[in-house]
Amino acid sequence: MKLAGVWNQRLDGASVRPLTHDDDALIYQFQASHPEYFAHFQDHPVTRQEAIQDVTDIPLNAQPEQKAYLGIFQDGKLQVLVDLIIDYPLPSLVWLGMWLPAKTVTTEQSAAYYASLVETLKAAGAVQLQLSVFMGDRQMKQFWEDRGLAAMQTTALVKGDRVANVTIYQDKF
Repeated sequence: MKLAGVWNQRLDGASVRPLTHDDDALIYQFQASHPEYFAHFQDHPVTRQEAIQDVTDIPLNAQPEQKAYLGIFQDGKLQVLVDLIIDYPLPSLVWLGMWLPAKTVTTEQSAAYYASLVETLKAAGAVQLQLSVFMGDRQMKQFWEDRGLAAMQTTALVKGDRVANVTIYQDKF
């Protein structure tokens, strides 16, 4: 399934396309404009290498073809960076590794984009989406709870010598 193409059918006024290393400058610029996000788990601003590494990074036991690294665009501008791992950690589950809206995207717009993603995933046979929220990120915690996601567990995320506490949320379709 070409997720971006199917998702495009459910979006009004925006489009989705895969992001590749051809988009490295855009990805870095976009991520660098969100220092508060990266401050949750690292003690420095995101570097270009860290940003572009996301294009192909996959978790342990995932395959490259499970990765969907996408951008939602409106009027030619990146609105939301979306990192998905399909059928992970189990079949019919989707891991949302990053949902990073531009600062100009309203909560209502972000919610509409997410609702269209859920409809796309349901049509593809997914039954659940999971994601993590950093403990200090009150804005995204509220956003996901307002979408009806339920907190499942709290755990520690280790990245290098840094540890961040996260809450795992799930959305059962």
